[in-house]
Amino acid sequence: MESYTYLNIFETKGLEYLLLMCFLVLFVFLIRYLSTDKEKK
Repeated sequence: MESYTYLNIFETKGLEYLLLMCFLVLFVFLIRYLSTDKEKK
């Protein structure tokens, strides 16, 4: 028997936006960290 559950793509929209915002913020911090390393050398 196959078990298929209906997944509503709009239910997880808030979680996806939250993960995207966290990723972008961490990405900005990573870029700033890498650019300050080059200036110190």
